[in-house]
Amino acid sequence: MSASGDCNIQAGSSSSLVVGQLLDTLRGSSAAVYGVTVLQQELYIARDRSNVIEVFDVRSAALQSSPCRRRVVVSMTSLAQQVRPLDIASCAETRSIYVSDAANGSLHRVDPASGGVLASWRVDARAWGVSVTGRGTVLVCCRGAGLLCEYTPSGQLVRRVRLPDAVARPLHAVQMGDQFVVSLYDESSAAAAAGSRVCIVDDAGAVQRDHDQVCQPHHLAAVCDDGGGARAVVAVADCGNDRIKLLDVATLQVLAVVGSNCGIRRPHRLCVRQGRLYVGQWDGSVLVYQLLSTPGV
Repeated sequence: MSASGDCNIQAGSSSSLVVGQLLDTLRGSSAAVYGVTVLQQELYIARDRSNVIEVFDVRSAALQSSPCRRRVVVSMTSLAQQVRPLDIASCAETRSIYVSDAANGSLHRVDPASGGVLASWRVDARAWGVSVTGRGTVLVCCRGAGLLCEYTPSGQLVRRVRLPDAVARPLHAVQMGDQFVVSLYDESSAAAAAGSRVCIVDDAGAVQRDHDQVCQPHHLAAVCDDGGGARAVVAVADCGNDRIKLLDVATLQVLAVVGSNCGIRRPHRLCVRQGRLYVGQWDGSVLVYQLLSTPGV
């Protein structure tokens, strides 16, 4: 059912950055959310082992009470297997959706209206999270090779950033300014928190600082960048601890925490658009929070 109301975001050691309000809880399926993004006032949701992306109108007063607006089927006759999304991201500049396809070891740029594949190219067999940079290029985490790979919308390689061995299993990365925020953990280890951390990496791949007080940090989202004098802040899906952490990118100090008292249970995918935080979870639900900046931020 739909839920809304105040949600207290506990401040960390630094001054409080935001307070939040839980606006809605979308429960359309029990299949884990493997991608959530917003493009042109529409919310796109990808689920485990499905090539069907659900689309909702984010302008609706309550997503839960609104029917799925449409469904986008992502397919290509030339693919060996059905598309299996590991992550999705959207680009306003090209008006397209990027799909990280685990089954075919490929990245697809998809028309959000028809689901038609506009461009497709091979990536590392263990490519994982995707994000779109401020330049309109797409950034892909290659876990097997320990690389961050940046591509043009047509699939031309812009650059590869090789990560040190200690952080060579990236799950997701976002570019903020001239550096990358990278999340990683060793999913093959018996200990869920083994190697779990969020790192700041420069354009040469060197780790500048890290934050290891997380467990299974599956996904990231830029809350605000440092343009215009604002503080650069990143949201982290701290899945193993049932919370979202907001970190100051300059220091990786905790600014605020959205915890389990706000309905969060194993957050898996994140998106921030127009002051709203969308949280896709393992149980198939998507939570929508309004983030409210405090004065001076």
